[in-house]
Formats: sequence, C-alpha cells, structure tokens
Amino acid sequence: MRALPAKSRRRSGSRSRTRYLLFLAGLVLASAALFLVREKEVARFWGFALDDSWIHATIARNLVEGHGFTFNPGEHVAGSTAPLYTLLLAALYAVFHDPIWPAKILGVLCQCASGILIYLAMLRLDPKGAVKALVAAILVAISPALLWASLSGMEIPVYLLFVCLGIFFYANESRLAATLSWAAGVWVRPDGLFLVALDLVTTRRDLGRRLLAAAAIVGLFLGFNLATGGTMLPQTVGAKAHLGFSPVDRTWNLLREWGALWGVPYRLEDELEHPFVLLPALLIGAALMFRRRPLLALYAIGFPIALSLFRDQAGSAKRYILYVVPFGMMLAATGLERVSALVSRARPERALAVIAAAILIWQGVYVTHKASLYALNVQNINFMQRRLGEMAAVVTKPEDRIAVNDIGAIGYFSRRRVVDLMGLVTPLEPLPRALSLHRPALMIIFVDWFKDFAVYDSTQDTFTFYDADSTHKYMVVAGVELSVNTICARDQMLMFRRLDRDAPPPSQRFLRRY
Repeated sequence: MRALPAKSRRRSGSRSRTRYLLFLAGLVLASAALFLVREKEVARFWGFALDDSWIHATIARNLVEGHGFTFNPGEHVAGSTAPLYTLLLAALYAVFHDPIWPAKILGVLCQCASGILIYLAMLRLDPKGAVKALVAAILVAISPALLWASLSGMEIPVYLLFVCLGIFFYANESRLAATLSWAAGVWVRPDGLFLVALDLVTTRRDLGRRLLAAAAIVGLFLGFNLATGGTMLPQTVGAKAHLGFSPVDRTWNLLREWGALWGVPYRLEDELEHPFVLLPALLIGAALMFRRRPLLALYAIGFPIALSLFRDQAGSAKRYILYVVPFGMMLAATGLERVSALVSRARPERALAVIAAAILIWQGVYVTHKASLYALNVQNINFMQRRLGEMAAVVTKPEDRIAVNDIGAIGYFSRRRVVDLMGLVTPLEPLPRALSLHRPALMIIFVDWFKDFAVYDSTQDTFTFYDADSTHKYMVVAGVELSVNTICARDQMLMFRRLDRDAPPPSQRFLRRY
C-alpha cells in the first residue's frame, strides 16, 4: 500500500483536527444546555449561582447609566475584584440591557475556547500525542466544576480563557505572548499575580522585555483601582484576603480542598466531580514534565499553597482554586499516557483510550448531578437575596438606604444605596455604629453573623438590634427561609425595619419558606 503524499496527510490531519475542535465545542454546548434546562426546571426564573455575580451586574449597570464605576452611585470604591470582567459586562449590558444571558453566553464561549486551547497546546507539546491531547481537552471541556463556573455569572471563565491562552503560547515557545496573556488576566483575578511571578521566575528567555510588559499591564491595573476607588487593589481583596502564615489552619486546609478537587474528600459535603485516579496521574505527569515545563507543575500544585497566605478556604464551589484545573488535566493526561505505556507496551494508545473512557464516563455522569446542584444554587439566590431585594424596593423610598451582609442581588433588585456590613463597597464599621452613621431604613442580614449585637425579645420571640446611641431599634418585619440550601451562607435571612426606640413592634411580620 502506497503512503499518502505529504500534502494529503497534512490536509487529512487538518480535517481531523477541525472535527476534534468542533467536537469539543459541541460537548461544552450540550453540557451547558443540560445546566440551563435544569435551571429552568428548578429555579423558575433565570439567575446566577452566586450572589457575588450580581455585584458585577450592579456596577456594570451603574456604569452604563452614567454613575461611573460604582456600586452605590456617587460613592467611588474599587468594589469589583475583576474590573476587566465588569467592563465587559457593562459593554454587553449597554447592548442587551440585561446582565444574565450575556454573562452566561460569554462564560460558555470562554469554556469552549479554553478546551480548544488546551487541545492545541497539548499537540504542540507532543505532536504525536493526539489521543493524550484530546483526553486533556475533554477533561477540561466537561469538567463539572468549570461548567458550573461558566454559567455562574462570575469572572472565572474569562480568567480561565486568559490562563489557557497563556498555556497555548507557553507551549508554542511564544514566551512574551504567554506573559502578556497571564498579566492581562490579573485584570480579571488579582491572584493571577502568582502565575505571572512563576512565569518570570521559571523562564529566563527574553526576561527583560517580558518583565517590562508584565509591569506595564499590572501597573495599569493598580492605577485603575487607585483612580476609581482610591486603593491599589480592589476593596474586595482587602476585605476578603488577610496576609498570614498558618501551615496547619490555612495551608493544610487549602491543600485538602485542592485534594477534594481531584476526588479526595475530607468533608461529607465535598463534591467528587473529578475521579480520584486523576490525582496520582497528575503527580506522575508533574514528575515527567517538571524538567521541560516546570511552570505547569509548580502552578497546579503550588497555587493553593500560595493562596493560603491570604485566605483560609477556597470559597463556594472551590471557586478560588478552579484555575488549577487546566494545568492539572494536562499533567494528568501525561501521567495516564505513561501508565498506559506500562500496561500495554504493544498498544499504549488503545490502553490510554480505555482508561480515559472510564474517567470521562465518571466525569460525564457527574455533570448531570452538577447541573442539578447548579440549578439549586440559582434557585437559592433567586428565592432569598433576589426576593428580599425586590421586597425592599417596594417598602422603601428611592432615597432610602438599606444595610445588608450580602450586597449583590439585594443591591441590584432594590436599586437602593447599600450599607455593606462586610466592608466590600462601604467602609467596615461595627454594626451599631454603621446603623447610627447611615440610618438605613431596612437591615437585611443573617442574624447569627451579628449575634453579639442582638437582643432577644421573649415577648415577640424575635431579635432586636439597636444603633450606637440607642435612639432607634431594628425589628423583624419579614424573612426568607430555604428548605434546601446549597449555596447561601445560612438557611434564613431576615429583614428588619428601623423604628424609634419606644415605637411598638410591627403589627405584622411573615417568614416565607421555600
């Protein structure tokens, strides 16, 4: 049998590659459709899986409506952790006048592109490893955690796109382009500075130009925050991140959460969305690739350790460490290839395909569970924070303020100025002082977060809060309680109204249970 001419082989290879890219995009779109079907069935109306998503939406809407880069119009604070993402959302809001669907579509497109970029990067690292490249790409494309993130309304899929674009350039030896991609990602996730630092430390080629380029992009990011909010880093970073070294309480906890991401649970509620076999494969791949591509292993394993210097946990759905997934999947695919060669020396690619098929079936089946969990997340935010925000809009006047501990959906749907009791978009004050200083008409909170200031009223079987000078009190008028809570910090959130100290308690109060 005659071999095909080189030109015909190239054309055939190009057609195969195109089919694989379309296949990856199709997998993401089909999985996203499943998530959206479940959202419609469970959540009743479209929304986001996290309250923080509505913070981006509120700032984006204010920007389009001429109030500047603010959460509360006229109050300039760097309240967005991801200013570039918020600006993108604002551009989309200006066209569509809706934050939900543009954010979801953008997230899904980023997820498609990320899977494709990982496939192309793996092929560049090993042109003969077509099966390995496809395995890594599929693992990224239908990662339940990343699919959840792509529809969450958060900046996660946009930052992952910058990460995967940098990986693609890194694999292609385009080191300046990789540095530019990862530095631009800092505008979406400030903790992307760790990846930029690793890049500069592990690769000396063209270091001067790369260092200057990264410094310019990061400097612009710091300057933007300073100009819009008066701080070099977003206010949300200062409120959530606290520098400290605690190898037992923080580092070990982040590493256990990282392990849970790879199927090693240490809590009953941990999600096993990636099968355990990927972890030993990842470690094998890290050992194999460390000499040639040390950055991949250092980031995949080192990021949770670095993050533990500033945080003690990975957040809801482990969202603060999801960025290790593309790196980990590349290493895991490499490790699986080596194991397959040991299992079957004659047909290693066939062995790899069989092992990968078992892993992908696990992960694919888990996608259905994650879709239902995602739908419940959206339902929780819709029924608690969104409903209370809509209620606040009805019972207050436009000039009123409301004090809250979750600012996202309540701020968006109430359209009222928010007193942020957690310090994300307003200066942090003790609760009684904040109540005296801002005199909010309503307070909407998780009561046990502020139990030190609560006074139990046995006659009304409820709690009362007083401002700092004790001239006014806050008493319960309404609340929401979730029967199945998958994402909110507490099952119950209560709404308190401001009253004179000697005023009688509200004649009516109600608690809605969902």
